[in-house]
Amino acid sequence: MSTLPRFKNVFILLGALGSLLVALGVVQAIQGNKNQRDVATFFRVDARDLDKIRILGVNGLYENVLEKRDDYWVVANKGAYRVNPEYIADLLKIFADLPRGELASRNPATHEELQVDDLGVKIQAWEGDTQVIDAIIGKEGPGLVSTYVRHANSDNTYLAAQNIRPVFNRTDWRDKRVWVFDPLKVTSIDWRYNEVEISLIKTGDGWKQITPFSKDSSDAVIGPVLAELADLFAADIKEDITKEDAGIAGKPQNIRIELTFETGEKDALIVGDKLPAPSEEYYISRENSKLVWTIDSFTIEETLKKEIGDF
Repeated sequence: MSTLPRFKNVFILLGALGSLLVALGVVQAIQGNKNQRDVATFFRVDARDLDKIRILGVNGLYENVLEKRDDYWVVANKGAYRVNPEYIADLLKIFADLPRGELASRNPATHEELQVDDLGVKIQAWEGDTQVIDAIIGKEGPGLVSTYVRHANSDNTYLAAQNIRPVFNRTDWRDKRVWVFDPLKVTSIDWRYNEVEISLIKTGDGWKQITPFSKDSSDAVIGPVLAELADLFAADIKEDITKEDAGIAGKPQNIRIELTFETGEKDALIVGDKLPAPSEEYYISRENSKLVWTIDSFTIEETLKKEIGDF
């Protein structure tokens, strides 16, 4: 009986086993790459997995605890207001990409000089219940294009080739945008500024003013005005004052801007009383919001003040 078929079967078996081992190696490599932290970065985390971030200012002067809620973040220790999306994007990018940089010192005696002690900004972060970041952001490096950083459990201080201190120096992470909307979705405007009342509607031919008199307008005129409203930032959020106390509800409204959207929804921006002297700010709110903000008088004059002929 020939032994050739037997050898052939052995070769087939070995080939199948080899293919299986190669496939297993590829799967393990993919899984390993998925779980591997980039050792070239300082924080070595996947920023997408973070659920909670704590930022403690110099000498504990301020604290912001950011927590992830579904697809957005809130400042959990300050009324659970939403975090400014640009701020959190800046922070997560630093966590993901900040290079470890050069080793600047192994000596604990240099921590005070480089401000990677209590003079630095302490940053902690968690994935679920697991703490994955415990670090200190020190002072800016030479030329103001780098930053000294240190892991809290290490004496080693690194000089990261990026100035990240401005991001961590933010004392208020709340989203102070007063009105978030898409200007292209607005279909009508009713704008009152003291004695001036102007109404506009969007037609198939473009924007048209209908009061106090009829005239054609345009996207070139209306577009920038709506963009300014959608980019309106408050000076502060007032958590301890009602709309009635702020002069926003229960009295005649001298400055009121109502917008109608494609969905049929309406909302209005309302300016209330001026804050007590020497402040140059006014209370402001929206009909569809419970929040009361403040806004400076310059913004009112430059952005909210409209006269006949402006549209």
